[in-house]
Amino acid sequence: LASLGQAELSQRDILEKAAVFPPVRPDRPPASPLPAGHKMPLGNQKESDGHVIEYHEALHPQEFWEKHVKPNVPLVFRGMKLDEPAYSLWSDEYLREKYGDQHVRVEFKRENRQTSAWRLTLNDFLNRYRTENMYTVTVLPEIMRHEVKVPKSILCGTYRKYLQELNLWIGFNGTRSVVHYDADHNIHCLLSGRKDFIMIERRYQLKLGLGRKANNVGSGFSRLEPDSIDLVKFPGVLDVPWTHASLYPGDCIFIPGGYIHQVRGYGRTISETLLFTPFEGIEDFDGSDCTEEKLKYTKLSDVQIYWTYEGGDGDIEMGYMNPHVVKNMILTEAKQYKKGLTKKRFIAYFLQTTSGNAQGDPSQVFDKWIDLNKTGIVTTQDIENLPLKSIKELARSMDQQAVSRIVRDNPDSKTKN
Repeated sequence: LASLGQAELSQRDILEKAAVFPPVRPDRPPASPLPAGHKMPLGNQKESDGHVIEYHEALHPQEFWEKHVKPNVPLVFRGMKLDEPAYSLWSDEYLREKYGDQHVRVEFKRENRQTSAWRLTLNDFLNRYRTENMYTVTVLPEIMRHEVKVPKSILCGTYRKYLQELNLWIGFNGTRSVVHYDADHNIHCLLSGRKDFIMIERRYQLKLGLGRKANNVGSGFSRLEPDSIDLVKFPGVLDVPWTHASLYPGDCIFIPGGYIHQVRGYGRTISETLLFTPFEGIEDFDGSDCTEEKLKYTKLSDVQIYWTYEGGDGDIEMGYMNPHVVKNMILTEAKQYKKGLTKKRFIAYFLQTTSGNAQGDPSQVFDKWIDLNKTGIVTTQDIENLPLKSIKELARSMDQQAVSRIVRDNPDSKTKN
C-alpha cells in the first residue's frame, strides 16, 4: 500500500467496503429443517479455511515451480502489476481512443456457459458495458501486448514453450463466474476494481456438481447456481473446504490448471489472464537460461504466445490446446513405428485421442497439414519439421470446443442490469 497515491487509497477503501468477504456463515434458522447457507451464495455454507498464500514480490521461476506449479498450490502476488503501462493507462477513454477499432468477445455478465458469446468493437463495448448486461473476456489484441509485462516468475526456463494465451477481461458491477475449473494454469492479474476468489481443490468436484473430466476436454463447470446454493440437491457443499483471496489493482493470483474456483467482481474491473499449459510428464524444471538478464522487465510483445488475435482475424480463438504439447503427442505416437506414422494409423490415433468427438476430419487434416511431402507416411523428423501453422491446425481440429465466430450483435444484450 505504501506505493499507492491518496486517490488510489481512497478508491481501494471504497472497493473494500463493496462486499463482506469471506462471508460470515449464518446461523441456522430456528426450527428450520434446512441447513444454514441454503439458498445463499457460495461461501455461506462453510467458513473459509483461510487466505490463499500471499507474496509481496515475485518468486524466482525455480521457486515458483517447486512451491506452487508442480504441487498445484494457488498463490497471490501483491502489487505485481503496478509498474506496467496497462495499469496506469487503461482508462475507458484511453482504450477507446487507441484501440477502439479492435474486436472483442462479449458475454452476459452473470456467466452460465449455456449462452453464446458475441462480438463487438471495443469502442462499442465501452459505450455500453456500464449500463447493459455484458462483459468481455477475449484474447488480448496483438496491438495491445506491448503495454503488458510478463510476470517475472514465468520469464524463463520450462515455462517459455508453454505460454498459451493472454486474455483481457472488462466488466462493471455485478460480474460473477460459475463454479468451474480451467484446463490451463493461469495468472490472473487485476488492473482496476476488485475481484473475490473462492478456491477449492479438484478432489471435491463431485460434491460441487462437477462431472468427471471427459477425454480431450480440459475445462469443466458446475450445475450449482452460485448465487443460491441448493443444499437439498447438493448437500455435499457443506463438507467442501475452501480458501479465499481478494484482488485489488496491481495484484495477481495463480490458479493451477484443474483448480476449482468461483469469482465475483466489484466496480469497474479490468484483468489480464496469462494462460500456460500444465507440464504433464515433466518432473524437473529446466532453468538453464534463467540468467539475471532474462529476468529483467519483459513486454508481452517480446515473447512467443501461441494463440493471439490481430484486428483483421476472422475468429477470436480461445481455449485450444498448446501446439507444443500437440506436437509432442504426435511425435510420441510416431516413435512407436519404425517407418513412421501412416495415414491409417494417424486416423486411428486421432479418433482414439478425441473419442470421435473432435471438430476436424482426421483424413483431411493428415492430407493437408501433416503429410506435407504427400507420401502417405510421416517420420518423426517430418513431424519435427512441421511449421507452427500445421500444428495449430491440428490443435484446432482435435478440439471439441467451438471457437468464437463472428457475431455482429445480439439483441438480448440490450437487457438492462
